[in-house]
Amino acid sequence: MRRLQLEDLSKKLGYSKTLISMVLNGKGNQYGISKKTQATVLDTIAKLNYAPNKFAKSLRTGKSYFIGLIVTDLSNPFYSTIAKSIESILFESEYNLMVCSTDESIEREKLLVEMMVNQQGVDGLIVASTFKNASFYEQARFAKTPIVFIDRVVPLFNANYVVIDNYGASMDVINHLIKKGCGKIACFAITPLYLSTIEDRLNGYRNALHKNGLPVDESYIKAVNFNHISEDVEKGLHEFKKAHVRLDAVFALNNHIAVALMKALKKKEFELFAHVEIACFDDIDLFNIADKKVTSVSQPIEDIGKNSSTLLLDLISGKQTSKSNVVLSTKLIAR
Repeated sequence: MRRLQLEDLSKKLGYSKTLISMVLNGKGNQYGISKKTQATVLDTIAKLNYAPNKFAKSLRTGKSYFIGLIVTDLSNPFYSTIAKSIESILFESEYNLMVCSTDESIEREKLLVEMMVNQQGVDGLIVASTFKNASFYEQARFAKTPIVFIDRVVPLFNANYVVIDNYGASMDVINHLIKKGCGKIACFAITPLYLSTIEDRLNGYRNALHKNGLPVDESYIKAVNFNHISEDVEKGLHEFKKAHVRLDAVFALNNHIAVALMKALKKKEFELFAHVEIACFDDIDLFNIADKKVTSVSQPIEDIGKNSSTLLLDLISGKQTSKSNVVLSTKLIAR
């Protein structure tokens, strides 16, 4: 298909190439070109039998046709799968996706949101936020940008979000381990611990122990820094070893922690824990082929992407006007 040229448009419309160029560059008003003439130029471009001119369409509709996706770690299969699912939905609506990672940094998240909204002019945002409260997103300057939160709920914020039942899924994991005879179950949680996702998983862990008549020992909960996962996992195991705790199981609150545990348990210094059961909140392909069996929570990852992107498009188009909170179910995979 031949590329659309200004000369083609000039012949088709009967306007000069200079006038058409002014309209395409958003300078029609500046140079006194009538609204009717500008509309004729843009509508003709959109209707011509050529590849769609998204720039012209953007000028005509006032939309950028870009959506921003901000996640904590794009290298995590959980988020990369969500991104792919979102992209497939947006593609059907002629939207483009911009993806960035925050590495669980609040300051980086602020910069990315500012960049996408103020510099890139995205039509909407999908965010897995690291914020502890909602004050940043409640600023008036973000009021016109539709936002859907995924994976985490920002506290005290009447927001649109798509999440999963973290509490119930954690209860299911611990109940399963207890039925297998595990009594001393540690929990390795990724930081920051204040995230709604982590809080709900920890509460599910604690309450499952309590309801089964087992003690809830806070020293069995180990915080694992996002940037030092392997080191903190080994540090936690050393602490249990030093305290002569004979663990039956470890519940890892994300897949990176579970993989670090699997690696650590192969080391001679941790042979005391070779028998330990591993459970993980995420489910990844590695668990299907690894020698060490891992019980996991299968999250409806693609559904998170589909629901969040569809909801955002409805917010942008005006089809959805009220707040929407979607909570999806999970599946326990026993290995």
